[in-house]
Amino acid sequence: MKSRQRGLVLLLSLTLMLLLGLLGLSAMGSAIQQQRMSRNLLSTLKAFQQSHQVLQLGESRLHVQAWPACAFCLPPPEAGNVTSSGVYVGQGESSGLNWQAATGGFYLVQSLGRSTKARQMPQGLEANLYRVTAVSRLGTARSVMESVIAQPVGPAPQPWRRIYWRQVY
Repeated sequence: MKSRQRGLVLLLSLTLMLLLGLLGLSAMGSAIQQQRMSRNLLSTLKAFQQSHQVLQLGESRLHVQAWPACAFCLPPPEAGNVTSSGVYVGQGESSGLNWQAATGGFYLVQSLGRSTKARQMPQGLEANLYRVTAVSRLGTARSVMESVIAQPVGPAPQPWRRIYWRQVY
């Protein structure tokens, strides 16, 4: 009878060890998944920060160079796919516009023309409108941002104002 009990205790302890091992494997798998998710989140946040810096650089370039009025005034459809400066020739649609290289990404400036009804600007004040699109890639993460800038037109120089901003991706 004693040897039977010993065999039952051995079987029970082996079963418990198996269950504890499966629980440990499950916990390790969950920890690995959490680590991957946090790494992806960090890459996404870094790409966001880079694209914001590229957007600011593009906005600062408005005064340095004359930008021709756009023939293609819609947001560029290739923004999420851009990987080099120049006109995008990859897969999918292309706006045919020239992307500029920057540290950490690329930007595109589109002159949208003039308006007297620009948002957050005094009524009737004429302003040149520009769309700046910035793209940043960091590993598999990407970030695309867009802003619309209003530059008042007049005899006295006035500072430009960001009147619209959004994160596309």
